[in-house]
Amino acid sequence: MDTQPSTHYHTPAVKQFNSAPPPGAAHVDLSEQAQFALARQATGLEDFGAEDFLPAYRMLQNSLETEACLNPYGRFKFQGSTQRSLTNRLWANACFSAHPEIRQRKNAAPLIIIGHHRSGTTRLQRMLALDPKLQHLRTWEIFNFAPRPGLPDHGQARRREEVVQFLEMAKPIYPGAFVAHPMNADSPEEEMVLLNHSFSGFSPLMLYHIPSFYRWFLENDKLTAYRYMTDAMKLISWSRDEPEDKRWLLKNPQHMLDLPTLMKVFPDAQLIFIHRDPVKTSGSVLSLSWNFSVQHTDLPCRAHIRDTWMDFYEQMARRSIAAREHIPAAQQLDIHYADMNRDWRAEMRRVYEFAGMEFSAETENAMADWLAESEREGLHGGHRYALEDFGTTADEVDARMKFYRDHYAIPYEKGSE
Repeated sequence: MDTQPSTHYHTPAVKQFNSAPPPGAAHVDLSEQAQFALARQATGLEDFGAEDFLPAYRMLQNSLETEACLNPYGRFKFQGSTQRSLTNRLWANACFSAHPEIRQRKNAAPLIIIGHHRSGTTRLQRMLALDPKLQHLRTWEIFNFAPRPGLPDHGQARRREEVVQFLEMAKPIYPGAFVAHPMNADSPEEEMVLLNHSFSGFSPLMLYHIPSFYRWFLENDKLTAYRYMTDAMKLISWSRDEPEDKRWLLKNPQHMLDLPTLMKVFPDAQLIFIHRDPVKTSGSVLSLSWNFSVQHTDLPCRAHIRDTWMDFYEQMARRSIAAREHIPAAQQLDIHYADMNRDWRAEMRRVYEFAGMEFSAETENAMADWLAESEREGLHGGHRYALEDFGTTADEVDARMKFYRDHYAIPYEKGSE
């Protein structure tokens, strides 16, 4: 297993930051008092509304301070994400207070894609997002979901431009991660980031070594975070002036872990489960997590990434299998990554029949064009990884996840037998 210190892999931007941090960034104060004061100062607002997110924030903040061994850039990174969440919660509460009718809107029968990370959920989401009958979350909206008081058009232009700049700055810092998961401000993205705003999404697990937070994350009831996620979706659709009965297209691997909670907030949801060879998906997510987290510490980090994510993968699979027994079969559809590769049109016809929607020629052609363009741009290639780099093997992963493979009859992909 590669045990090089993370400094060996730091990108030039991170090396420069850590050697000569910008003014004010050398000793970032991550305390609750400092972070909340900073957010209030930035917005001119005081009231966060319900503070039921505080236990999650405090657990995460304590785990980062005591376990993550953050370098200066890692501390700066966490401050940035914390400020984004806190300022958006302040702006959102101001909007909810001024327009209480927003929370009364409906999120009718969303179509939700669920599967392990790296199982093809993003490709399926981005194809379905081409259908104008569905509304989806755009990247800039999930990072900056709250309208800005006093700005024209709810401040959409400014909110979007902030995310454009954020992504442009992030690409040279995490080049491998952007190869694995390309993003731009207008691309469809998953509601996981909305859960992050309640400090209950899985993103920190991909960025930092935080075992205490991980244990909390597995066992904590996330109902308040899921309810806030639905309120954020209502706020987004309201700010777009979308009709209430326009269905949402959603996607988040985390729902595998929290299916009972998901069904409490979306009891009429239709769930599409996608399955892929766990040897391939696990190796890919280990690499993706490493490409992010290696920039945030100076210590070796592959071993704890392996331990966290292999456990997470198993927990998600076991809990979803158990929870699905209590969800009506008519609300569930299973598809396989291999079948999508073999005949995506046939699988899409299954999806549309399940959803009770017309699979129009216009949408089919748009999907074909998107796939062709993504192939030309290499959006689904170029991500290289090896399980051995993380101190495990295909045989070990296969043995651990065989219960999942057998349950859904998932075929082996080339190179994983």
